[in-house]
Parts: sequence; C-alpha cells; structure tokens
Amino acid sequence: MTIKLIATDLDATFLNDEKAFDHTLYEQMVERAEEQGVTFVVATGNHPDKVAHYFSGVKQDYTLIANNGAEVVTADGRVLATYAIDPASFAPVVRQVEGLADRVQMGLVFTGTDKAFMLRSQADLGLGIDKAASYFKSLTLIDDLSEIDEPILKMTVNLPEYELPFIKQIDEMALPVHVTTSGYGAIDFVAPNVNKGVALADLGERLAIKKEEMAAFGDGLNDLEMLRYVGHPYIMPNADPLLFGQGFHQVLTDNNHDGVLKTILQKLL
Repeated sequence: MTIKLIATDLDATFLNDEKAFDHTLYEQMVERAEEQGVTFVVATGNHPDKVAHYFSGVKQDYTLIANNGAEVVTADGRVLATYAIDPASFAPVVRQVEGLADRVQMGLVFTGTDKAFMLRSQADLGLGIDKAASYFKSLTLIDDLSEIDEPILKMTVNLPEYELPFIKQIDEMALPVHVTTSGYGAIDFVAPNVNKGVALADLGERLAIKKEEMAAFGDGLNDLEMLRYVGHPYIMPNADPLLFGQGFHQVLTDNNHDGVLKTILQKLL
C-alpha cells in the first residue's frame, strides 16, 4: 500500500547523539515527500520551539505532534488540538517526586501552552535548573502551584534508572494522567488517553489517511502506541529492549548514521 504519512520521534531516533541530522539527506527526503504527496510528521515529547531550534537552517515543512501527543500543530503553525492535564494531579505528583529527591536528575517541570514552570523547591534537585532551562521554553520559577496561570500540556521529571518503578507508583494512585517514558531517565505526564498514537489517529482522520498508509519511527516506550497504530512501524537498533520482539521493522542503521532518513529514502519514498 502507498505510504501517505511518515512520522518520526526525534531524540535518539531522527536526531543523532549531538541533537543534529544530515541536512542534505533531509532536503532530499522533503523534496521526494512533496513530489509524492507524503505528509512528514515530527512526533516528539519536545515543545514546538525546541523542535524549531533542531530544524533551524532547513525547511520546516513538517506537521508537529508535540509534548507526546498533547499538542498538534500544522506546518503553517495552526494549532489543531491541545489536551491539558487536570490540575488535580499536580500536587500528588509533586509529593511523589519530593519523596524521591535523592534520585532526581531534573526537578518536575510543568509545560504550558506558552511557558514552563518549576517549583523553587525543586530547582536545585539533581543537576539543577540549568538542565531544565536548556530544554523548556521560558522556564519560570514559582513558589506555589497556584501561580501556574495557563493550561499545562505535560509534566516532566528525570529519574534515571527508576522510570518503570516510578510509573508503577503513579499508576497505582489512579490519577487523571497518562504517564510514559522515552528512556534515558525522562518521565512524561499528559492527559488521560493522550499519546502519539492517538494524535496520529486524529491527524489521519483530518487528512483522510488510513493507518495502513502510515509509517512511524521510534526508540522509546513513549513511541509504543504510535508504532502499534501505524501499518509500517520501524524501531532503532538502540531502541528500548521492550520494543523488540513485537514485529516492528528495524531501520537500516542507527541514529548516529541517519538511519531514519536513509530508511525513508530507500524503503518508503
């Protein structure tokens, strides 16, 4: 079946370990995709401004699924959908993170529609606020959760080598959130029933593209729903071990050798 949509995760998938990619291969891929009427989708846990930074210097003609499915943005910047987290879950998650302060590499960050927030009480945990400031737009320190003045699309904390036990703890609390991990210590919270797969399904309905006509690339557990949804799922050689053995294809080479772009050009376009 003809491929009409290609979606890819960024970190450790499309991007190499230096957070970059081969611009020449990318431009070739964009040209071929346009010729064949294929929609290129970036599906990531990052916020839109961070993604734009990664693609600076090349044509930014991608549809964006940001914040692990909590935000969908067209190539011309129109926001198609946002899904906010119920504030009732904020304080319970903060308490759980405080109880694991000795394991935290980066304190809990609340990503809003325009800026991000962090409690001052968590700013010095782990590597401190500098790590968070490098990833999140307009990071604002607050003394109390009541100071959050915009919808929150995602909460993020880094707990290296403790992702799955922490997720289990949160799941047992039955909070109104969906929690997942991209690996490498990062744990993300979004609204219930929000993930990259759900966002792709919504996008497919809007574009009249069937899931059998979609391909997707990922490396982490936050890509699992997306990979299971599409007709042509691909994983990286460096993917989370739990993604292997599920019938997913593997890319031609790893993220440090532009495996996603090479696979798209050789197999899909």
